[in-house]
Amino acid sequence: MDPRKATQGPGTAAAGSPRRLVPTKAKHRTSVVVLRDPQALSAFVPAWEELAAAALEPNVFYEHWMLLPALEAFGKDIVVVLVLLHDPHNPDAPAKLGALFPLEPVQRFRKLKVSAMSLWQHLHCYVCTPLVRADAAKECLVEFFRWFRSGGASASLVELGCISGDGPFHKMLIDVTNELGLRNCITDIFTRGLWHAGYDKNTDPESAVSGDLRRRLRRKEKRLSERGRVEHLEIGREDDVARWIDEFLRIEASGWKGQRGSALASSERGRRYFAEIVTSAFRRGRLLMLGLDFNGRPIARRCAFVAGEGSFAFKTAYDEEFADFSPGAMLELDSIRQLQTLPGVRWMDSCATTDNFLVNRLSNERKTIQSLAIGTGALGELLVSGLPLLRWTTRRILKMFSPDKPDDSAAKAPDPWAAQNFTEMKEAKTCKR
Repeated sequence: MDPRKATQGPGTAAAGSPRRLVPTKAKHRTSVVVLRDPQALSAFVPAWEELAAAALEPNVFYEHWMLLPALEAFGKDIVVVLVLLHDPHNPDAPAKLGALFPLEPVQRFRKLKVSAMSLWQHLHCYVCTPLVRADAAKECLVEFFRWFRSGGASASLVELGCISGDGPFHKMLIDVTNELGLRNCITDIFTRGLWHAGYDKNTDPESAVSGDLRRRLRRKEKRLSERGRVEHLEIGREDDVARWIDEFLRIEASGWKGQRGSALASSERGRRYFAEIVTSAFRRGRLLMLGLDFNGRPIARRCAFVAGEGSFAFKTAYDEEFADFSPGAMLELDSIRQLQTLPGVRWMDSCATTDNFLVNRLSNERKTIQSLAIGTGALGELLVSGLPLLRWTTRRILKMFSPDKPDDSAAKAPDPWAAQNFTEMKEAKTCKR
């Protein structure tokens, strides 16, 4: 599709809308293109790559080499909304891709008869912050909400779920919705582990990790090395990435995930998705993969991806036969050391659950993840306004009719050192590994 021939021009607010538009000195003419066929996105790949490099906030999960394989493997009825930027002084100039929003229709938002659209999040996606061009972020967000309010989405509200809640995108989003007079409500918020590299590259990165944890891991590695040869590995440019992929999938499938059928290798589409994104990251120099071998046998593998000045932890797998030695935790410590050596990479998002024992001990900062519902129509605004009261009422009713029971979760909780797998100490709904 030729971006210069957008099928939809600048959106306008619905007739009779009392909301005022944001007064801006726009540098571009904006338009919206709605794609329902993932194959049509291929025409935008070069512009998509340029958008990712110029984004207000990086999100590796929404880059084309990760999102397109995800759409093929897990997508159904997904709508991708593109905001295009046109040069008003040169109509024949190719349009720039200003923003990209993968959306999923929700027929009954919160089980109510209210239609909505939400940012699409599949099982292996842990951040949904949209890619929005930094030098035209306000223009793009205004155009996106204009399109919504004009009825283009056929929905009363949009939920921007699992977005970064403490970055520049969130700040711009709040400013734009306030100026447009759009009502919004937080539907979920939590923090998770973040590691921020120090400014002094000569500082020992482990110094921020508790001495008790470091001593514990050193003792475990010493015990393991007394039984055989322990090797810490890092994938190199000349390595066989297919071998690393097979080793990761084999280790993950050998444990409880394989038994429950939730390992990537448990389905052909999961295996294909992982192999494709890891191979693409490797070719782009964006793959961070670490390993631990015992007597030449792979016992743990960790996978992460670089985007901009940050990195996103993706998956960790370890051989449960060696669980007492915490091989996964050893790799997490290796990843902190690695971060300090990467030029231009300043932070690592753990993408973990908020209560992950190991991650919380290793992290030196916290990252806020937030979900925000925004009303774009009268019914949506009414619902957004009433959500806090609805949640409070629901909690009170459940408390009234639910007998108090002693909390026995502590007795059932797994030993965090025996089950130290960074990624899956606890399964949780999306946003968290």
